[in-house]
Amino acid sequence: MNILIIQARMGSTRLPGKVLKEVDGEPPLKFMTDRVLDSKLVDKVVIATTVSEKDDAIVSFCENNNLFYYRGSEHDVLDRYYQTAKLFKAKTVIRCTADCPLIDADYIDKTIELYLNSNVDYASNT
Repeated sequence: MNILIIQARMGSTRLPGKVLKEVDGEPPLKFMTDRVLDSKLVDKVVIATTVSEKDDAIVSFCENNNLFYYRGSEHDVLDRYYQTAKLFKAKTVIRCTADCPLIDADYIDKTIELYLNSNVDYASNT
């Protein structure tokens, strides 16, 4: 199962709450989830956030938009990804950050295809 995990939190030090700040009427996290859900090779999209109270807003966003989410360590991002992948039984993990609203589903699919056909441990679209 190909699981796309979006790491999202409200605690940015440069621009706190940036993933839910409105841009043209919608938060960047909404733009991003709408775009990645167009992927043909992603089986499930999950928002990985923290157990911190300030991230309750992200959980509300997920619930209001029928999105899967996982809450984990505020400080250990790798463990948050690992626990999310484990919980959702991921065979392949596609890692995204929530502050990239212009991500393209076609590039996600091309990167997944590259990964699956190349006998590699890691693939990137950069």
